[in-house]
Amino acid sequence: MPEKTKRTWVYIQKPSDYEISGCTCGNNDPQWSEFVGHLWCEPCQKDFIPTRNGVFDGPIPSEAAAILGMSFDRINLETNQVEHYDRSAGKYVPTIPKI
Repeated sequence: MPEKTKRTWVYIQKPSDYEISGCTCGNNDPQWSEFVGHLWCEPCQKDFIPTRNGVFDGPIPSEAAAILGMSFDRINLETNQVEHYDRSAGKYVPTIPKI
């Protein structure tokens, strides 16, 4: 089995907000795992790979997603800083710039 890669960031919204599939046990509200490509099932106490990646399975119309209340802002796990997705620039920028 390949070695799991640790995440360096997670989206600020939970996986179910992006319509990512839940665990096979029936838990449809998993959390972000500490590993890339995985989610964490609290009842099962395990990391799993979701069968569907929700909105991330196809092209994401970011303006339409924003109208639906979907945010692609994320938390940088190394700096514990929120990073805002600047749609006009097409990149992430710190919410509060470093001084």
